[in-house]
Amino acid sequence: MRAIDALRDEAVAWLIRVQSDQATADDWAALTAWLEASNDHLAAFEEIEDLAAELDARAAEIAPAVNTTASLVVPLRRRAALPVWAAAAAAAVLAAIVGPMVWRDYQGTPTVYQTRPGETRQIVLADGSRIRMDAASTLRVQLGWRERRVQMAEAQAAFDVAKDPGRPFLISVGDQQVRVVGTEFNIRHYDKTVRVTVRRGIVEVRQPALGSTPVARLVAGQSLSHVEGAPKSVQTSADPDPAFAWTQRRLVCDDETLGDMVAYLNRRYPTPIRISPALASRRFSGVLELGDQDLVVKRLAGYFSLSVHRTDRQIELR
Repeated sequence: MRAIDALRDEAVAWLIRVQSDQATADDWAALTAWLEASNDHLAAFEEIEDLAAELDARAAEIAPAVNTTASLVVPLRRRAALPVWAAAAAAAVLAAIVGPMVWRDYQGTPTVYQTRPGETRQIVLADGSRIRMDAASTLRVQLGWRERRVQMAEAQAAFDVAKDPGRPFLISVGDQQVRVVGTEFNIRHYDKTVRVTVRRGIVEVRQPALGSTPVARLVAGQSLSHVEGAPKSVQTSADPDPAFAWTQRRLVCDDETLGDMVAYLNRRYPTPIRISPALASRRFSGVLELGDQDLVVKRLAGYFSLSVHRTDRQIELR
């Protein structure tokens, strides 16, 4: 118990140190080293952060009892004479007054980016990285001190990551993690299938459930395909241009099934296209210009000798 109390005391001291107006870059670097030295350090610091968050939420109740910031600072300089939780509470109130939560800054503030069906979007992050999002996609981005993280749901996105060797760019997609420090690549994550294609630089792919050893290191002109839950991935040589073609409003198909094509077009356009299960296995090779939806549907219908039936709510190919 004394060891836990001692760690809480240290966490309080760190919180006060880095939230001070006199905090320097060296102070922040020292805190980072302390947090990374032990999981117990991190747990103690998060405990103090939780208390600070609770007191911040109850600021209206606490404010009348707080006369001045100085009244908080003086006793903390002799915190050994205070019960640990009294010191922690005082430090938490001080943190709420002085500035934002340290640990949130350390991890980075999460930001969610979304596109609707039929909408694409380009994002420029604070570090200079650029992300082009395809339609019906969701990304959650956190730019922390030591890592840049992205969580990728059902989505397709092209990444041009600003180089920063001291702060790797980590993308969690399905049951895999993609790690880079500065490169250009495309990730497609639909229907529990992940496909990574590299245009520039080196991309490291891990499967956390299999351990920390990378399952692949991809260079320009290489691609990796993986089905979630499978123990292995398939790595091949690949021209990256077809994977990036969607950014130029084109869909490049190489023996693609009509079912997969329609599933993608239903993300790309707001009016859904319907086909029967019997048609889904038919295949197509070629390039579709992703302009007007009616023209796309007309070309597909012509290639497969189908008829088009359109209502206000959907387009049916028969």
